[in-house]
Amino acid sequence: MQIMILGASRAGISLLKRLIEKGHTCVLVDPKATEVEQQLNLGVLTVSGVIIDKDVLAEAEVGSMDIVCAMSDSENQNLMASQIARDLFSVKTVITRVFGAEDYHLFDDSGFVSISSTVLTSDAFLHTIEENAAREDYVGQCNTNIFGNSIQFTMLDLDKHFFGAKIREMEDSEGRHIFAIVRHDSLIMALPDMKLEKGDKLVLAERKV
Repeated sequence: MQIMILGASRAGISLLKRLIEKGHTCVLVDPKATEVEQQLNLGVLTVSGVIIDKDVLAEAEVGSMDIVCAMSDSENQNLMASQIARDLFSVKTVITRVFGAEDYHLFDDSGFVSISSTVLTSDAFLHTIEENAAREDYVGQCNTNIFGNSIQFTMLDLDKHFFGAKIREMEDSEGRHIFAIVRHDSLIMALPDMKLEKGDKLVLAERKV
């Protein structure tokens, strides 16, 4: 596809490199576009000029593009450039980088798709935080072969909600079996009536196919 990047921001350059790797034909428009191309040797067509200047966009042949991505560090310029590309040059697909975290999709009513850097960044951090929280009880894992069967052992810290519970009352959501308990640095084979104590670690066993 023919894709134009408006704005040589870090995000814009990063997107540009990835598009080139995927075989797309790209054009970069920015006041320092030529300088950026010389420094990074991206192998793209460049037009130096302000991205909201319709004459600059005309010189870059924005109307022939399949997609235009407004990626500068100025939200106002991104929105203005997107409107020009859409309204004056009839570009069908315009994607705009914005920074607002609230109601940013209202810009979609202008005929282009808005993507919030702020929301994407916070989503990425939240995903990582939740992922770490979900595995915070994870201690270690190993695999071994027993009589031709591949067994995976996983050790988990015992959640406080299970203090005092019996082994027979425990159920693993992933179908693993409680093989043993590590208590005071000693490995104790799990028995159905054994009560769990604070500080215990569970050793779960699962047969891997």
